[in-house]
Amino acid sequence: MWRCGLVAQAIARTPTSLNSRQASFVGGYPKKISWFDNSNQHFYWQPNKGGESSRIQITFQLPGPAPLKTPACAPTIAAPNIGAPSKKAKKKNKTMAEKEPPNKLLYMNPLTMEANFFLETLNSVNQKANPPQLDPHLAKLLERIMVGIEAYMDRNPTYVLPQEKAAPGEGVVFVQPKELQTIKRTFNCSSCSNRIVGTSIAKAVAHLSEQHPNPNPNNQPVQPQPAPQSRPEKKQAPVKARQQMAVRLPKKAKAMIVGEITNVFKDKYPIADKLKVIPEYDIIEQALCNLLSPGFPKQPLRVYKFGSRITGIGSRSSDLDVFVDIGNTFHTFEHRASNTTITKLRAMRKFFCGSDDWRIINVIEQARVPIIKTCHLPTGIECDICLNSLGFCNTNLLKYIFETQPLTQYMCIYVKNWLERCKLTEQISTYSITLMVIYFLQLQGLLPPISLLQIDESVNQGVLVGPWVVNFAQKSPSELRLQQVVVTVPVVKGYLRSFFLYFARFNYEHFLVCPYFGQAGAEIQSIEHILPTRYSAYVLENPDCPLQLRKPMVVQDPIQLNHNVTKAVTKYGLQTFVDYCQQTAELLEEPSTNWRQRST
Repeated sequence: MWRCGLVAQAIARTPTSLNSRQASFVGGYPKKISWFDNSNQHFYWQPNKGGESSRIQITFQLPGPAPLKTPACAPTIAAPNIGAPSKKAKKKNKTMAEKEPPNKLLYMNPLTMEANFFLETLNSVNQKANPPQLDPHLAKLLERIMVGIEAYMDRNPTYVLPQEKAAPGEGVVFVQPKELQTIKRTFNCSSCSNRIVGTSIAKAVAHLSEQHPNPNPNNQPVQPQPAPQSRPEKKQAPVKARQQMAVRLPKKAKAMIVGEITNVFKDKYPIADKLKVIPEYDIIEQALCNLLSPGFPKQPLRVYKFGSRITGIGSRSSDLDVFVDIGNTFHTFEHRASNTTITKLRAMRKFFCGSDDWRIINVIEQARVPIIKTCHLPTGIECDICLNSLGFCNTNLLKYIFETQPLTQYMCIYVKNWLERCKLTEQISTYSITLMVIYFLQLQGLLPPISLLQIDESVNQGVLVGPWVVNFAQKSPSELRLQQVVVTVPVVKGYLRSFFLYFARFNYEHFLVCPYFGQAGAEIQSIEHILPTRYSAYVLENPDCPLQLRKPMVVQDPIQLNHNVTKAVTKYGLQTFVDYCQQTAELLEEPSTNWRQRST
């Protein structure tokens, strides 16, 4: 147990002039260790085998100098059991060597200075008149130091030799022991803001025994230590941090908001209105029929176009959504695509891959509605091709609403571009923001509830896709007793500001956006109890397919009543959306001018 101090002294005191030296201490050691000193002299030590106290004799033997055959550029004697350096190590060493100046390398082992400090303290203790003292903690530390020395020596460390006669730029130069005396230790207290408490052990002990007197002598601000957090609190900490972040509108969105709103509609509306019907759509429809019909010769095939291009809020970069009905599947509903649908989709993919007029972009089979993203090369229009008819039914509803209340179309064109400039389209789709516009105008008394338009299938034989009613009564505003707003720039701007302000203050935790009923106060907790019987009957038969209400944001599809179109929105995404809505409402309240001038 007490062997550490002696071994440390034996290693530090390299015998350069004595022929032999002996020392002993109490303790056991099972191995023999050998090493060299700076004069190429060999040392070893091993335990005695006799005696109850297991005293160990350490003998230093000084053989005659032996020539060492080492290259001039490699001033080390490698241990035989150490493998060759890896390619990565060679490359690293080469890079470091290139950066070194053309001088001899100054060498000092990282343990040398620590050993020097330890020996200084050990010598000062031994020089005192009083007998040395030992406590259990020190005994354990000395034992651990001894074990560490054993492990270090067991690895047969490479012996480094100074080469004073080496060529310029080669070899190493040792730091002289006298130079180590110029390095002094300084003790800092981390509990006192790294305050310097002295250069000796006695001063450090006195500081600790007095329990950190005067911990902040310079009156520096001290950061309070946070209370320890539980595991759930640690998980919620990043979420809370993101919620407290000040999210600013992107520059492109701000430029559109504070600019002249007339320019937005002047650029976007004519294009969106023109893209509703163009000859290229007929070319694509015919090309799809010609391409896919040979693959399904015994099944009727029909093509339906839908999406933002068809409703009148699209742009030239928008995709054309296409529903391909193979085998009269229009009225078939699948909450998740069946194996039959996936098989059809894969069969269609082969025809697109083999055609010179089409280029496959991506095939997404794992989505709720699997699609083939492709491009029709003759027209240059990208198409999303699916086997689900509900998108086509939703498009018919939106076309009717836009024609009934043109204000809706103008607002949807604006918020669609706003959504793209805010980079929120990955979580909130164009269809989702469109339903939010419709719900907002329903609350203003400008659009009817969808439930009022849908025909009761039990009386009027409504058109069904699965359990969902997809047709509706196309009544005029006068028949619905609704006011048709005259669209002007001030009117649109006023409604847009109210729209953003409404959803910036909306209580998403307790209420949902429900265009089906079109009334305020649709509570998440009770919505399932007031939905029509077709919803409850479907959920009863399919308990895994209810409306997803346990989401940060709930916007219900007015046709497929068990679909939350914003189920992908995260808490952080919702908070960002709310912040953007608040900032947009504030900017729209001010008069339009050059946004660069306003920001200065």
